[in-house]
Amino acid sequence: MRKKKVAIFVDWENVRKGIFEEASNTLHKKINYNDVDNTLKFFYAFVDSDKEEVYRTFVYLSEPYAGTAGGKDYKTTPAFTNAINFIEKLQVKDHIAIRKGKIVYRGIDNQNKPIFMQKQVDMLLGLDIAHIAYNKLADRALILTADTDIIPAMKTARINGLQVIWGCCPDTQGVLPKELRKHADFIREIKFSSIFP
Repeated sequence: MRKKKVAIFVDWENVRKGIFEEASNTLHKKINYNDVDNTLKFFYAFVDSDKEEVYRTFVYLSEPYAGTAGGKDYKTTPAFTNAINFIEKLQVKDHIAIRKGKIVYRGIDNQNKPIFMQKQVDMLLGLDIAHIAYNKLADRALILTADTDIIPAMKTARINGLQVIWGCCPDTQGVLPKELRKHADFIREIKFSSIFP
């Protein structure tokens, strides 16, 4: 029996904050998400290797802010260096496609901390899902995000014949949006603590 081709779509900022950082806070599991091996282990934990093969993994992210804000030069920080190194290492791995949005500085919050916003990522993600669906390049779309902005793309995928799998970690993400569940063909709940015991 032919394995189903699965395209993986990862909203990296959502996964990084909502899963990896939450695991550190709630499960006391501090896994280095700038380590590409850890990242790939996480992505592929949601693939049923007996029945599926990976067509390509699309990772949506932004390069870190490289300007100055509040008197701080962000390009000289360890976080900037770590993020750039992570992107460079990830983008040369097999079957990985990086899609870059932009980080925009929006001012200072009421605690005098800079506000940064990621732009264009949702649009890039939605366009890629639609492209894969319209051109029948895969059988399934595995989506890793808890952002409900993805719903129109999920609908488009299903209308055009893609089976949609929504991957989540219930032990870090808490109550998950019902809207996402409604628009998925399969829910793959895998505990973060089982991926990283």
